[in-house]
Amino acid sequence: MEKERLVRVVESILRGTGFRTARMEFKGACFDLVASRLFLLLFIKVLQNIDTLTKEQAEDLKRLAKFFQASPLIVGLKTKNDELEEGVVYERFGIYALNPQTLYDVIVENELPAIFAERGGFYVKINGEYLRYLREKYGYSIGELAELLGVSRKSLQNYERGEQAVSLDVAIRLEEIFNEPLAKPIDILHAKVEAKLDVKPENELEREIFERLKALGMGVVKIKKAPFNAISKEEEFKILTGIDQRKTKTTIKRAQMVNEVSKIIHSDGVFILEKTKTEVVGEIPLIPKKALSEIKDADELIEMIEELKKEIKKKVFS
Repeated sequence: MEKERLVRVVESILRGTGFRTARMEFKGACFDLVASRLFLLLFIKVLQNIDTLTKEQAEDLKRLAKFFQASPLIVGLKTKNDELEEGVVYERFGIYALNPQTLYDVIVENELPAIFAERGGFYVKINGEYLRYLREKYGYSIGELAELLGVSRKSLQNYERGEQAVSLDVAIRLEEIFNEPLAKPIDILHAKVEAKLDVKPENELEREIFERLKALGMGVVKIKKAPFNAISKEEEFKILTGIDQRKTKTTIKRAQMVNEVSKIIHSDGVFILEKTKTEVVGEIPLIPKKALSEIKDADELIEMIEELKKEIKKKVFS
């Protein structure tokens, strides 16, 4: 399945259950789709082979998820030469990965997977306290149950303490012995990730603009693999911030993508260029760097963005 078709399949699954989506067409982007529904926000990277995700893309994806309190997700078809199994969760750089059918099961059927792939095998995490309760309820000693399962006493003790994942075949034997579900489902839609937010600018123009934004009282997080260069923040206001030397066809295309993404994630957007006249692409203002130097604080920047958006709306509806 080619990449474009795979993206369409994933988008169709999401939209079929009420998600609003925006698609990226940006080479090397850290995400291909952003999707929101009620209080749920997802940044999704779509790949035919999940091993082609780069560390840089993963770090950016985690930064976005952390910053917007969203969940990052990888949807793909293969790992190395093997197809991704349905109902199995994989992981790359600390981000959950799964195939489209598993995504469908979660989104449409409300069936969370419990199996995860690790070190060449399939495993589950189980409710250790409940396992201990069942073992004692049915009168098994640690040694007796360990022998039945074909594992060491230490492994069984680790299972009960929740310190060790259980191989799939052992998990199946446990559920057969006690006739009770023990595997913990993996909530892939509410994943929590850690991310390094302090990333240096990549060039002199970025450095100048980052420093100016910080001087205005804004927090700035650098994003390398997206149509925007950074996310700027002032209290509840989040601004997808693009930076460029001058307006080009690529700049316009990037601004159009930022316009679509900002609608989904309920944020503002702005492009700051070394040289340009002030104008608006969609609802994304393009302003010259000089204008930024004339702004006194973050509130004034936010007011300017809002005023420019109002102006363009007046022109559209007049």
